[in-house]
Amino acid sequence: MNSVHLIGRLATDVEVKEVNGGSKVSSFILAVDRNAEEADFFRIKAWNSQAEAAGDHLGKGRRIAVEGSLRQDVYEKDGEERKAVSIVAKRLEYL
Repeated sequence: MNSVHLIGRLATDVEVKEVNGGSKVSSFILAVDRNAEEADFFRIKAWNSQAEAAGDHLGKGRRIAVEGSLRQDVYEKDGEERKAVSIVAKRLEYL
């Protein structure tokens, strides 16, 4: 089972890009409080209509809930293969 549920505040503004012949993807960082002094930061990606809605309605500091799944992306930087984990949003709820 691959399921993630988080509540936090956007640490960045939402970036929306067009990819793969018209699909849209948005990305942003979500800060989730661990305790009174610490937070964890997660990269969130949303696709198509959710990507557009996130770009239109969300901004840095906005509180949201995210339901989604973990995904490991592989990419190349400086000739070296790298991996990064992100959360692909299935549902975004604006709080």
